[in-house]
Amino acid sequence: MELAHLKITKGTGKLANMLSLNTNTASNEFCKAMNSSPDSRVICKTCYSMNALSTYRKNCATAWQHNSEQLSQPLFDWQLPRVNSVYFRFSSHGELINETHAINLFRICEANPKTTFSLYTKRHKIIYKALKTHKLPDNLILVYSNPIKDRVMTKPPKRFHKTFNVVMESQHRKDNCTGNSCFSCLKCYSFDSDSVIVELEK
Repeated sequence: MELAHLKITKGTGKLANMLSLNTNTASNEFCKAMNSSPDSRVICKTCYSMNALSTYRKNCATAWQHNSEQLSQPLFDWQLPRVNSVYFRFSSHGELINETHAINLFRICEANPKTTFSLYTKRHKIIYKALKTHKLPDNLILVYSNPIKDRVMTKPPKRFHKTFNVVMESQHRKDNCTGNSCFSCLKCYSFDSDSVIVELEK
């Protein structure tokens, strides 16, 4: 495997004006299993990232696969990106691959103490394994991405700061995520804002 710097993505759509570090959803075994789940309530069955990588984001697959390969192995210090941004998103596409991936993200946070990072993940058990050997960075917000639609988690899992939930519009539940501009909202990038985020399914 060729060692090289990680590829940073400039956001578009709701993530306009945001930088993110992504991996390849289409090669992630966890993502593939969730995408083929027989349970119709699983949000991953209609995964926006899987769809994007086969259509308008097809050109990102090579860069994000590179990140998958690099992040799943221990990084050298010179590979840790220096981020010139107030807010930064981990995994706007992709999901944690293994414990090493999580620790690498912790190290990126430590290398950029002035940036607030937000990590969305369904793999809380990987986080717990990583925290046995590595301290949770003070500038990392952990967001548990609820895999089940229409079942709002009102309390984040242990060590997590927030939950992100998706509901059907027909359920008429109160939502606090516009789904339009993360940079304007920043609920997921502030320790002091709502701990339960609810978005209407698009």
